[in-house]
Amino acid sequence: MNYKQILYLALFLLLANASQGQFMTTEPRGWDRFPPEVQKPGFGLHKSERVQMDDSAELEEVLLFAADHGHYPYFDIFRCYYVIIGYYSKEIKHVSDITVSDQRELLLEDRNNDGKYELYRRYMKDGHFSVDKNGNNLKTNWQFDRVEWK
Repeated sequence: MNYKQILYLALFLLLANASQGQFMTTEPRGWDRFPPEVQKPGFGLHKSERVQMDDSAELEEVLLFAADHGHYPYFDIFRCYYVIIGYYSKEIKHVSDITVSDQRELLLEDRNNDGKYELYRRYMKDGHFSVDKNGNNLKTNWQFDRVEWK
């Protein structure tokens, strides 16, 4: 081999090694955004947000899962539950009970200005509601609560 061929071979090996690093990936996980055990049958992920909810450096991802519970002329009824997981560790920190509401809303706010977000939710007490014979005039006792860490 002459010097020209050795030089081309060395350049090729150097560039091949460097270009391999551009396309290497980590090993895939068995799930995408959240651990599969948090999704209950019949529910789908409706919305998610990342916020700081505790004193750890890791952000929390709050997931809202929802399912249809009824359709009326001027409103719909949904069954919902929330899951709070660590964004990087995917550790499940909280799973709420299933509630019934006319909204699929993910309301995360820091109302007390302590640097940690709280989850505010509104739902029908005990899941009971009534409508008139035409499916209008929703009547229920609304329940309001807040999920936060101390």
